[in-house]
Amino acid sequence: MIDPYAVLGLSSDSDDETIRRRYLELVRRYSPEHHPERFATIRAAYEALKDQTTRVRYRLFEAGQKENMDAIVEELTCQTSRRRMPTKDLLSLLSKP
Repeated sequence: MIDPYAVLGLSSDSDDETIRRRYLELVRRYSPEHHPERFATIRAAYEALKDQTTRVRYRLFEAGQKENMDAIVEELTCQTSRRRMPTKDLLSLLSKP
């Protein structure tokens, strides 16, 4: 899978508003009528990062981590206070497909 942060041109610590603004900027630049393949890639990247829950799920399951526990530890230690998810909610994502 292509890294959605790279597709949108963002760093991995971007917040919801930054991701949304960048997505809208790229949608205006690469309209679906003129650039259907590029738009599909941008849309898929946004869907993977559009809110905190989907970003955590991407980091834990789709980012190609060697070990899920390594990904969980990384997510727990990398969270900033602005985008912190309670540990119980983070761990509950493990039981979802």
